Amino acid sequence: MSKRRTTQAHLDDLEERLAGAKRIALFGHRNVGKTTLLAMFYRQASTGQVPGLRLAAGDAASAEYLAEKIAQIESGEPPAGTLAETELRLRLYHGPARFDLIVKDYQGEHVTLGSDEPIQAFFADCDAVLLCLDPEGSTSPVERRRRQQEVENLLERYIDRSDDGTTGRPVALLLTKFDRVLDRASAQRKVVVNTAGRPTDEPAGDDELDGLDVERFVERHYGMTRHALAQHAPRGAIFAVSSYGRGAHDGRPPAELRPLGLEGPLGWLAEQLEENDEEQLEWLWALAPDDIPRLSRCVAAYAKRYPRSDRAVRFRARLNALKRRQFRKKLGRLAIGAAVVLAAIAGYDALGYQRALSFASDRDSSAPSVARRWSEMLAWHPTLGLLWPGRARDARRQLDEWTVKAAAVQVANGTAAPDLTEKLHGLKDQVPRLVPEIRQVEDARQKVLQEQRWKTVQADAKVPADDPEAPLLAVRTFLKDFPDSPYRVEAVALINTLKTEAAAHRSARERRFVDELVRAEGLPNAELRDLIDRARGFLDEHPQSEWRPEVERKLEGYVRSIDERDIDRARQYSRQYPTNFATRIERYQEYLRSHPTGGLYISEATQAKDAVLREWDTYSYRQAFDHLALHPDDVGEVASRLRDYLREHRDGRYARDAQNYLDWWDKVSVPGEYTVTLRRGEVEPNVGKYLSGGGPDLGVTLEVAGAVYGPSPVVPNSYRPIWDYTFPRPVRWKLGDPVTIKIVDHDWSDSLVYTFVTRKGDPLAMRNLSGTIKGARGGVTSLTFSSTFKMPELTKPEE
Repeated sequence: MSKRRTTQAHLDDLEERLAGAKRIALFGHRNVGKTTLLAMFYRQASTGQVPGLRLAAGDAASAEYLAEKIAQIESGEPPAGTLAETELRLRLYHGPARFDLIVKDYQGEHVTLGSDEPIQAFFADCDAVLLCLDPEGSTSPVERRRRQQEVENLLERYIDRSDDGTTGRPVALLLTKFDRVLDRASAQRKVVVNTAGRPTDEPAGDDELDGLDVERFVERHYGMTRHALAQHAPRGAIFAVSSYGRGAHDGRPPAELRPLGLEGPLGWLAEQLEENDEEQLEWLWALAPDDIPRLSRCVAAYAKRYPRSDRAVRFRARLNALKRRQFRKKLGRLAIGAAVVLAAIAGYDALGYQRALSFASDRDSSAPSVARRWSEMLAWHPTLGLLWPGRARDARRQLDEWTVKAAAVQVANGTAAPDLTEKLHGLKDQVPRLVPEIRQVEDARQKVLQEQRWKTVQADAKVPADDPEAPLLAVRTFLKDFPDSPYRVEAVALINTLKTEAAAHRSARERRFVDELVRAEGLPNAELRDLIDRARGFLDEHPQSEWRPEVERKLEGYVRSIDERDIDRARQYSRQYPTNFATRIERYQEYLRSHPTGGLYISEATQAKDAVLREWDTYSYRQAFDHLALHPDDVGEVASRLRDYLREHRDGRYARDAQNYLDWWDKVSVPGEYTVTLRRGEVEPNVGKYLSGGGPDLGVTLEVAGAVYGPSPVVPNSYRPIWDYTFPRPVRWKLGDPVTIKIVDHDWSDSLVYTFVTRKGDPLAMRNLSGTIKGARGGVTSLTFSSTFKMPELTKPEE
């Protein structure tokens, strides 16, 4: 890889570290308390219990993870061992500064010597390191040495990547679970005597953390790590912390959490990150002092992270000064380059003008070539008017004069371009002094054009042609374009000759058309519409033809024939298919569409459509009416046929009757309530009990669809009782429900006199309660009812 590419990659890495989130390595073996420490850092700093600091979760996943751990701790349970690597995004506020942090929780075995887990790559790229060691984790010197060798392995990897033999990043040693050290020190303290003279054990307070010599403790128990940090981590620090505080037992958190020393690592981390950002930004400035875009991005990121920092103000001022210096340099280089380019263009324009002037003074140069040379010079030197305005005016003057001279030469030689007239016309307004010369050229060109045009017209007129109209039009156009031509007399004589030939040719052509029309109409399958179109076309194109009357007579015959043919088709179809009403109407409609401008049978077709529609209306309605007459109980089929009738004849003559019937059908198809009145009755003379008096005591009971209504009041001693009794509860009935009527004699004891039962399957059993019913086997027994149930009636269709 080239040195330039290596430097570029290094600058990209520096920019990423300055602008991106800070990666914090929390290094420690299993059961050292990493997960608990992270949870308590968040718990204390997010609730304002760490002065000057605030810690917040950067995303929902991190918040949920930490909340779960804190809930376990506050419930008195230590967090379970971490099994999977988890990335946590946090945000640390230290005064006005704001840091986006990335911390990873992981299984402690992944830092064992010789392991190559993914967390090792995260450690290699981190911005700060927190080394976690448990002062009580192992009483074995061998095990403590193993933990220190794991730390040593991490530090050596940092040192290998540095140029100055340091770790290249801030490293702090955190002695976790230090409450156990405090407890052991308290147990070993001597008993002191209180002011009353009695011995007592004075418990150690939280301020005893400052009373212990942490440095000496680390030197005694972790001398290898202490020595490595002293030699290679100039920005290192040592902190003693306790996530639970005093009172923990067997690794379980106490009822009241009193963490110790958590503010130290967080405050130190914020200060080190800010100092590191400043050093890296200074380093970036030293490596790329002229890379304004990169420096602008990094200064903006620094100012966003430290919004009220004096250092951010200085960096902005320094960047603005750099931008001004570079702008002045670019402006100076641009001015010098512009001057050089301007001088080169001026020389180029002057050289082009001199060459064109020299070419014009050469006697061997023709006028068209000189005019072309001046035109090309002005096109190739657009800046001539800016740098040499006098020469530009002279060049345009030369171009105008030589253009007129070139036009005179081209007209004389017959090589003038088609747009020469337009070009000269434009010069009249632009250069008035050249108007006399331009007019001379135009006159010469007009004479040449007139001579050429006459020769062409005369030659075409003398050549025999299939149609003399074309040469006749050409001669007339010539006289219109050149009214003062010296060939006018010859042109008029030529027009007379061509007119005679054209009239004879036109008459013969029109006669051929009539003959072809006669032959076409005589063919067996002659298409009348094609003949009509041809005849009308001829009349439109030849309004003054001598054959016009004959063609008009033939056209009238064609129209009459097609008119009769079309109406016969409709008549024949109506006779052949009298019940295909829709198609019959369509046949007459086709006739009307085929003759939109008028036909001989327009009135007949219109009246026939109305008559067919009336027939169709009556026929459709009769299907329902006749079915009702033959099958009065088949009301469902009648309703179906009436519905078909309305679908085809919404505004038909019987639409109201049909709609009334369908409304009644819809009503009786669902249960409805009807008022029933029992009027009178009659029973056989032999009805009655022994010693019953003057006759039976009769009452009536109804049963409709399984529901019982009544009994009615009892009329005593009568064979022809009159009730005029309205059942208080409306009878509930729907189509198909059976009706049973019972006459009961209530004299002495109830006895059934007669039962009227509607026939099985009778859909309209309810109509028995709207009139007089008699026994099926004869006799005088009968009952008379009236009710609100009414059968609809259909109007008899017209014959």
